Amino acid sequence: MRKLISGMANKRIQKSIFAVLILIAAIYPVLFSGETYMLFLLCLLGIYIIVNTGFDLSFGYSGQISLGQAGFYAIGAYITALLSLSGAPVIFTMFCGAAAAALVGFILAKPCVKLVHHFLAIVTIGFGEIVRLIVLNGGEVTGGPDGLIGIPPLSLFGFELDDYGTYFYFVLIMVLIFLLAKVRLVDSRVGRAFLAIRDNPDASEAFGLKLSRYKSLAFTVSAFYAGFGGALYAHLVRFISPESFSAEQSNMFLVMILIGGMGTLVGPLLGSTIIIAVTEVLQQFGNYQMLIYGIIIIFVLFVMPNGIAGTIRNRYYHDFANVPARKGKGDASSYTVEGG
Repeated sequence: MRKLISGMANKRIQKSIFAVLILIAAIYPVLFSGETYMLFLLCLLGIYIIVNTGFDLSFGYSGQISLGQAGFYAIGAYITALLSLSGAPVIFTMFCGAAAAALVGFILAKPCVKLVHHFLAIVTIGFGEIVRLIVLNGGEVTGGPDGLIGIPPLSLFGFELDDYGTYFYFVLIMVLIFLLAKVRLVDSRVGRAFLAIRDNPDASEAFGLKLSRYKSLAFTVSAFYAGFGGALYAHLVRFISPESFSAEQSNMFLVMILIGGMGTLVGPLLGSTIIIAVTEVLQQFGNYQMLIYGIIIIFVLFVMPNGIAGTIRNRYYHDFANVPARKGKGDASSYTVEGG
């Protein structure tokens, strides 16, 4: 009973925060249409939320730590850029880029599902670096170190989304779709299997769950999200180069998840928003930027090891678990949370 009450409260809180954030995001471009840079940051924030939402399925829900998300991010960006430059419809190339990233993720997941913790992290670091080196040395195909320029803007029903304001609404719609897909997946039998494998893989396998199947699925879905985020990024900036997909980008995704909170709906939203805001604020400190950035991250992780959303969730669970029991004889309105 206690878990049921805390779970209901947790969902209500997450939905409330989510609704407020979406409302603010939808209104902002209308009220501040002249603030081009802020609209660009909002588009970038939406892209990061999509990538981290998928990353959370792999890391937060199935317990697979990956430090190569930038590799899938790059695959999605380069595939959509190359196809759209050849004349293919942009919306089609975006999903092609995401599908290509998912395919690579599925292939990579086959040997990686047998690895755990730092072993998996090391392999994914290597994967991300391999992808970066391929696009760096891809010659005329990938543009090499100079990258690809002139990537066409997204066009829907003959209307080009060639400014940050209109493109942001498309990104916002994609964020809602991908978040809804995550919610449906987490609430399904597959999502429960992810959690069981994360919490106790040996017991899960003993009860008949096939670890390799579910871990591969989580890894593949995570790669699809990252690939689609990369495709959105390519058509946002219309220029991509290997520098945009370095190991630092993967580390940033990881930090966003850790600070926001793993295994939660709003964790990727909070983490992405906070890191982007902190990065912008710290630009004025020049050479001391990374030092202050690191201190902030260490402080947050020490104070809130479960991230912001995870800490709030645990705090509310503790509060509801200690609700005093109310006793009564024959009273239909009486209830108890003891022993539930």
